[in-house]
Amino acid sequence: METPYMPEQEFSMEALAAQLRQPSGAAGKEVADNMYQSNLGMIRESIAVLSSKPGDALLELGHGNAHHLKEWLQMDPNAQYTGLECSELMQAEAIAYSEEEGLSERCRFLFYDGYKIPFEDDSFDRMLTVNTLYFWNEPIALLQEIYRVMRPDGYSCITFVDALAMDQLPFTQYGFTKYDIARFTHLVAQTDFTIDAIHTREEEVINKMGDPFHRNYYIALLQKK
Repeated sequence: METPYMPEQEFSMEALAAQLRQPSGAAGKEVADNMYQSNLGMIRESIAVLSSKPGDALLELGHGNAHHLKEWLQMDPNAQYTGLECSELMQAEAIAYSEEEGLSERCRFLFYDGYKIPFEDDSFDRMLTVNTLYFWNEPIALLQEIYRVMRPDGYSCITFVDALAMDQLPFTQYGFTKYDIARFTHLVAQTDFTIDAIHTREEEVINKMGDPFHRNYYIALLQKK
């Protein structure tokens, strides 16, 4: 299990939810470090399911501090990565990390508004996003944006924790939209994507309050036909 989250200052549940949505300030760095630890297993499983090909153009929405990136890019020395963030702090943290690790020539990190993806049609082969779905203000429109920038036969991987597990976390009552397979399937049916597969996983982690937490989560693989 990961190290428990022990912030220097106490958060209300509403403040913690806001930081998880869009980290900012010194507290945001703490929250981002914890998110990296708690999300790492989900990220690794998602990358395995996404199964990129050599030389793929990779896109990630909500990369956080991007400390997972070195491991991912080591799998393919020819892959090119683009990360999009709604948090200026996380964009800055990711840029600094990529420079420290010698990855900056293969990466670019851009700030975006969570609505419009700032790239031309058919730009990417693979897209990854982990634990961001809950915060999408217009999920149908954003899925259509992802679809637009994917190349034909490209795959998008959307990973999220099951709604029942999310209900056990008190901060998720503030600004989180929760999904189970039925709700997610209904969402995707309103877009041009085809669901290739939805994989179920489970794991034991330490939650944001420092307590053991068992969660089921889903890795949804969507294809652009």
